[in-house]
Amino acid sequence: MDLEKIEKLNELKQKGLIDEQEYSEAKAKVLGAKSASDPVVDMDNRTYSMLLHFSQLSGYVVPMFGWIVPLVLWLIKRDDPYIDQQGRVVFNWIISSFIYFVICFILAFVIIGFFLMAALAIVSIIFIVLGAIRAKDGGIQNYPMSIGFFRVEPTPVAKIQP
Repeated sequence: MDLEKIEKLNELKQKGLIDEQEYSEAKAKVLGAKSASDPVVDMDNRTYSMLLHFSQLSGYVVPMFGWIVPLVLWLIKRDDPYIDQQGRVVFNWIISSFIYFVICFILAFVIIGFFLMAALAIVSIIFIVLGAIRAKDGGIQNYPMSIGFFRVEPTPVAKIQP
């Protein structure tokens, strides 16, 4: 069983027979990752990152909360690499959608902007839901149409650590 293998690895590490790097790589292999750099994301981080994405919807209820709540959530757990990457994804979209909204507002003087604002609201909800689902599955990827203000390292869906 995995627990027994990890306990044996821990004993070897405590006895000094393997160093920290060897321990991390062996533990990652036991947990199902191909290497220590292959992401193994625990359930708490996946749930937290999903909430980080969904927190953008709070802006539809209370203006300005759509960027304040995600910012607070991101800053609380920014030291975790997975949450940090998800926060970058979220804020790439928040800044991009603000720019798109300003363009739509300017175009509202020629009527087309109102239709574009409605389309932006619908697309934003769809992207947020898709991003939350991807985060829950352990993947990192920018939203479509998102401008890359923060560097995001896309990853496929990660292995799950219970």
